[in-house]
Amino acid sequence: MKASDLAIIGGGPGGVTAAIKAAKTGVNVTLLDENERLGGQCFRQYQKGFNVTDPGALGPDYTEGQDLLQQFYSCSDKIQYLNNTLVWGIFNDRSLALARNGTSSSLRFKHLVVATGAYDRPVPFPGWTLPGVFTTGGAQKLVKTERVLPGENSLLAGTGPLQLVLADQILKAGGKIAAILEAGNFANHWLQGLKGIWGNWNFLKEGMQYWRNIKKAGVPLLPNHMIIEARGDGRVQEVVIAKVDKNWRPERNNAQSVSVDSICLGYGLVSSAELTMLAECEHEYDLRRGGYIPLRKANMETSVPGIYAVGDGAGVAGRKVAIAEGCIAGISAAGALGTISRATAVDQMRPYQKKLNTINRFRKVLDDISLPRKGLYELATDDTIVCRCEEITLKQLKAALSDRNLRIKDLKRMTRMGMGACEGRMCGPFVIELLRHRLNVTVEDVGNLKPRPSTKPVALGVLAADKPAQNAGQ
Repeated sequence: MKASDLAIIGGGPGGVTAAIKAAKTGVNVTLLDENERLGGQCFRQYQKGFNVTDPGALGPDYTEGQDLLQQFYSCSDKIQYLNNTLVWGIFNDRSLALARNGTSSSLRFKHLVVATGAYDRPVPFPGWTLPGVFTTGGAQKLVKTERVLPGENSLLAGTGPLQLVLADQILKAGGKIAAILEAGNFANHWLQGLKGIWGNWNFLKEGMQYWRNIKKAGVPLLPNHMIIEARGDGRVQEVVIAKVDKNWRPERNNAQSVSVDSICLGYGLVSSAELTMLAECEHEYDLRRGGYIPLRKANMETSVPGIYAVGDGAGVAGRKVAIAEGCIAGISAAGALGTISRATAVDQMRPYQKKLNTINRFRKVLDDISLPRKGLYELATDDTIVCRCEEITLKQLKAALSDRNLRIKDLKRMTRMGMGACEGRMCGPFVIELLRHRLNVTVEDVGNLKPRPSTKPVALGVLAADKPAQNAGQ
């Protein structure tokens, strides 16, 4: 079994900055990335064969990402980087189970940084399984890495700033957008917004640039609106939209249909906390920040000594927060491993912790605007499929809800929801909120779908082919 002083799971901004900070002090770092190339979702790189001729046209996040990756490559000789590597298990002997290049292996660690990111919040409604319905993240991946549009005429629906980012990317790629539906309304939070934006002028500058580009293209931006149904024969052909109240319940009497061939949904993100749960770190439920997230100290260490969590997988907050948290975790790990003194680590962490306080003040405003309301979980009808893997409908779930003491693990056994290939990622977040609202209970009463190895599908042939981990490129 191979070993590393510091193992880092995830090649997004949080994982990369943690690797840079630790490696520069002399820590033996191993970075494990499920993707082929570094960057994560935010700094996702174009596929080989594409040439960037005008970096400025790709927005500030592209330039920021390239700068960060250059910092990584400048010290990559001190980092063992394993791409295309799935970490599917964490065990009590402080070892990781890996799957890479058709074989399985193990890696033992002294300290660990988990930077697994987040995924789009699934929202079942009539027609959401039709071809042509994308999540914001899925659509972003198409546009950013493949230069492929989600459709010829798209409608964006959801909440939060990622809608503006995706709209800008689609327009710059030559796409057409019928409308952008924002379930919340910033106008209702303008006073909080003014307080939160102080000291965060870069966010305001970026947001205004996206807004100007969207306005210039003539795309309608409709606050307090949601999609309530998608229709089509074999694929999306039209959507039904409506204005919503403060609880996001639609005014169906005034609903209208819009002809589109694709829908991009972005109702926030869900933290990928499966690995920190496997590591038996303590978690709390915070819907604003991505559902179940690990409890952490100021140095990003979880309740399990030597295991840190950073980025959206530890609470959805965006790339700036992920970078600051990654720096803190990398410095803290270096202090614990002795490549710098603990006093030096405390001093070096302090500026990043101060920056987090400033950013999080603004993030709280965005979180309040984008907090999913009850109406979002009332869009599905009885025949709407909730668990896509096992094709379980809302009617089947409701039939099992006669017992007020029912927990989500009981519902899983009774209906098979959450037993498919996604292991509950698509249906779990919705069902937790469904149980909370329908049974009028707390999230502690509902529980969660406890992950087990393997956290993602791994072929039996891969498990049987047990070989030592190899360096990238070998």
